Amino acid sequence: MPTIKSKLMPNAQPSEETKAELLKQINAPAGTNIQLMVLEVDYDRKKLYVCLSGGAVVDGEARFTLTGRAAYEALCSISTISDTLTIQQISISETPLKTKVKSALKKAPANSCICFIGDMQGELDGVLSDVFNISK
Repeated sequence: MPTIKSKLMPNAQPSEETKAELLKQINAPAGTNIQLMVLEVDYDRKKLYVCLSGGAVVDGEARFTLTGRAAYEALCSISTISDTLTIQQISISETPLKTKVKSALKKAPANSCICFIGDMQGELDGVLSDVFNISK
């Protein structure tokens, strides 16, 4: 079974407006560097681009937290990606998270993007980083 290997993409940044809003929310000075959960993922001999965004899908529409929107915008800012973008809600259930993630990665075409959206500050806090096997 293929393994997931990921690395953070520090150059992926949100719009200046969203970044300023986020820095204000966390009481950080303007110009502070931020690192969002935007990943380059190698899985099953293909490269994919992923973000982990806080929020939920409500009535078929993504509703992001401010940090979730920043991660989504940062993912969309990567110029090397294809036009294929999937927003995938994720939560803890009977099916293991690793199985859900691998299924989404398997279905996605090479060089495409997946925005995983869910409760990143609650039930998914710190859990998905293990699933993505992020190297330093």
